[in-house]
This record gives sequence, C-alpha cells and structure tokens, in this order.
Amino acid sequence: MGKKTKKGNGLNYKQTFLIGFGFMACMLMWSVYNSYVPVIFRAKLTELTDGGAKLPAFLSVALLVNAIMTIDNIFGVVFQPYFGKKSDKTFTKWGKRMPYIIICLPICALFFSLIPVAATIKATALSVVLMMTVIIFFNFTMSVWRSPVVSLMPDFTPSSLQSDANAVINIMGGIGQMVGFVIGTIATTLVGLLGFTALHDALKAKANSLGQILEVGADGKPVVEYVSGFDPSKYKDTVENFIESGRDTLYINGEKVAEKVVKLGANGEPSYVNYTPVFVVAAIVTILCLLILMIFYKRNKQNDLSKDVRIESEDGGKDKKVKIKELPISKEERKSLLTMLAALFLINNATEAIVPNFTNFALDTLGVKPIYSTLMMAVFAVSLAVFGIPAGVMGRKLGRKRTIIVGLAVIVTMFIVYITVSQVFETNRLFVWITLWIALVVGGAAVGCININTLPLVLAIGGREYVGTFTGYYYTATFSAAITGPILCGWLIGLFHEDYNFMFLFCAIFFAIGLVVITQVKHGESKPEDEEWIKEAVEAAED
Repeated sequence: MGKKTKKGNGLNYKQTFLIGFGFMACMLMWSVYNSYVPVIFRAKLTELTDGGAKLPAFLSVALLVNAIMTIDNIFGVVFQPYFGKKSDKTFTKWGKRMPYIIICLPICALFFSLIPVAATIKATALSVVLMMTVIIFFNFTMSVWRSPVVSLMPDFTPSSLQSDANAVINIMGGIGQMVGFVIGTIATTLVGLLGFTALHDALKAKANSLGQILEVGADGKPVVEYVSGFDPSKYKDTVENFIESGRDTLYINGEKVAEKVVKLGANGEPSYVNYTPVFVVAAIVTILCLLILMIFYKRNKQNDLSKDVRIESEDGGKDKKVKIKELPISKEERKSLLTMLAALFLINNATEAIVPNFTNFALDTLGVKPIYSTLMMAVFAVSLAVFGIPAGVMGRKLGRKRTIIVGLAVIVTMFIVYITVSQVFETNRLFVWITLWIALVVGGAAVGCININTLPLVLAIGGREYVGTFTGYYYTATFSAAITGPILCGWLIGLFHEDYNFMFLFCAIFFAIGLVVITQVKHGESKPEDEEWIKEAVEAAED
C-alpha cells in the first residue's frame, strides 16, 4: 500500500513524503517571515522617523515596510531561475540539488534567526541597517536553495506519477505553513516551560506600535493616562474601544486626550517585545527538516532519476520566448490573453497586499499580537487549501471563467461587508470579530476559486504547443503584482495616516476592477480532451 510495485507503476508515498520535508522547511520560514518582519520593521522605522515626521511627504512608514517586504519577490525573480538551472548541471555524490540545500539552508536559517536579534539593538539607525543586511542575505540564500528543493520531487518521480506526488508535496508545504502560523504560540509555551519567565511574559504582553510593552492593570487592560481636564465618563464607549484597540493614542475632535502608558525597565527605559524565540524555534524546526531530508537522500540516492541526465544546451530544451504579437493565434484570442493578463495583475495586486499588512492591521485595529493574529491567517490558509479540490471541480463543471468571477464577486462582497460593519458597528467589537472570522473563512474559499482556475484558463488560450510561453506570461503578470501590490497598498495606508483598515479598501478596489476586466475574456475554456495536458502543465509550472 502506497509503495512502488515491482513494475514501478505506483507512487512511493513514503519517499515523496520525506522529500516534502524540504518544501515544508521553506514554507515554514516564509510564513513566519511574512507575519513578524512587517511588525518588527514598522516599530523600528516608526521610532527612527518620529512616526514618519522625518520622511519626505511622498513616503510613509507603511510604504517603506511594504517595499522591504517585496525584496523576496525581486530576489525570487532574479536569482531562483539561475540557481535552478545551475543545479540542473551540478553532479556530486550528493546529486544535483542536495549540495545547494545542505550548504545554504543552514546559512539561511542562521540569517533568519538573526532578524529579531538585530532588532534588539538600542541604536535604532544601526539596528535598521543590520536588519536590512540580515534580510538581504536571508533572501539571497533562500533563493539559492528554493528551486533545487522544489526540483527534488521530479528527480525522484516518473512523469506519469508526478501529479499524485505534487499533491503530497503541496500537503507538506501546507503543513509547514500551518506550523509557521502557530510557531509563536509554540515558542511562547517553550520559553515558559524552560523557565524564561521574563521572555515568556514579554511575548504575551500587550504592546504599542513601537513594540514597547504597556503597563497593564489588574483587569488585564492597558493603563491609560488622560490629559488634564478630560472626563472619560463622558466618552465611555469611545474610551473603552480605544483601550481594547491596538492604538497608542486617543484623539477626540483633533485633540490628544489619552495615551497608553509604556512599562519602563529598571534602567528607566521602555521594555520591548523580543520575537527572537519565535524565529529561533522556527529555524530549529527547519534544520530538523533538513536532517530528515539528508538521511532520506543518503539511503535513497540510487532512486534519483536525474543523476545521469546531463543538460548540454543553455535553454535545456525549453520553449523559446515568443512575443505576443508573433503568436499564431487569432486577434480575438490575443485580445483575451492580454485582458486575462491584465486581470491577473489586478487580482494579484490585491492578494499580495494582504500578506505583509495583516499582522499590523490586527495589532492596530483589533489589539491582537502577531503570535495570535497568525492563527487568524492560518484559518484563511486552511479554508483556501480545503476548497482547492471543490474549486477545481467547479472550474470544470461551471467553467473556469465563471468560477473565477464567482470567487471575485464573493470576496469583494466580504470586504465590503467587513468594512461596513467595522465602521458602523465600531463599538460592538464582538460583532466586528464575528464578521472578520466569517470573512476569513469565506474569503479563503473565494481565493481558492480564483487561484486554482487562473493558470489553466491562460494555458487553454494558448493550447498545448505553447505551454511554456503562456506559463511565462502568467508568471510575469503575477510576479509583477507581487512587487507592485504591497508598495501601492503601503502608499495608500500611509496616505491615510497609517490606518491599516485601508488595506481592505485597497484589496476590494483591485478585486472589483479585476472582476470587471475578466468579464471581457472570451476564450480559455478547455475541452474535456484537453484537461489531462492542462493538469500536467499546471503541475509542472507549480514545480
């Protein structure tokens, strides 16, 4: 059961599962990085720029943070393809891919764990410089081993079985992502059990936007200092909402009337949250994943199907690049392709804007620390993953374009509902919370309808002969959006005085425009006989 038969016509699930530990390590680090780095950098840049006052008018802290969070996408576009090709031509006793993974994964994990360490340096400017240096090296080393680790599965799996194998690898990646989302809770528990009481308390403590720990009263709520002459009883609901929120200062009619009190240490200086345990625990788990992968490879390297395959040509036999105007397709199909790529760019601007901003949104608007708000992101991710198969079935039965439109319509509706509820029922926090949880679950399913069906729709326009070319067009649109989305969203948030609620407005607008654009796509629905090659092409592209 699950193992290869003597004829070799069955997938070795155990082998594929063990290969998946490499991808699991990768996804674990990314989920932690995308959740905590925006919060850490925002605190540092806010302190360095006096809340953005020292920045030019066209810049803001939110914009700078989001720009920093695009480094991984830029490095991915520039370096990952290069090292992927380089590993194709590498031949050692550890195979093609493993030298890159064995050498660079531990270095990557080291730089990863140093990110919060650099943030603990008191000299803010020096701290920011060191953080940027560490982050650049982390992203570079990640780019070196990410493509090789993804290529391990095809190296060990015959092409006829790669469909099933890819599902196993994606499950392992999903597990890594889920572990990353809960690693904050795990790290907090561990430091408590090991007796690091101060660190444990700091991780669980309420903090302001600078990462400074707040004084908390007997009721567990932050202590608030009011300006002279202000009577909080006259604004009971407003004050209570402020205390429960993640905001540091309360303004009424443009005047500062209250401020949360920062806890001071023995030296008279503010105490800060230190996320080092979260990153260190995550780094240790990734090293354990590497050890499992190394043991597996040492015992099973004879099953590496690519060990004797040498690529002589520079292009590796891949499709040559073809300009859109040179494609042998009709004028109408060319128009559909360009329209679909425009829609993809718009849609991915919205999806990519959520990742670097959600933890800061939760901290500001809901008063929820990153170690807990990541659990909310986990709910969204689980909903997306669970709805993956139904979304694929809907695409084949209902039509891919219609399924994407349904997904877009649902998620735009959920954004509008949440924005409305959060503004109209601002004082009813329970209602706002319930609405947000519903939006996360339904939104995850809606994004699943979109993500699962966009690439097959693009490939179907081009046909089987131009799979490589159209896959390239697809990733050009999505990678471009991964760079512009966070930057544009950060600019909007900064424009409205660092109000992270505008993240939802940004996403709703881009999803809505994408919805309008995609209705103009007139081609891309495949015939039943095309489903097999489209499925194979999608899996190859995701590898």
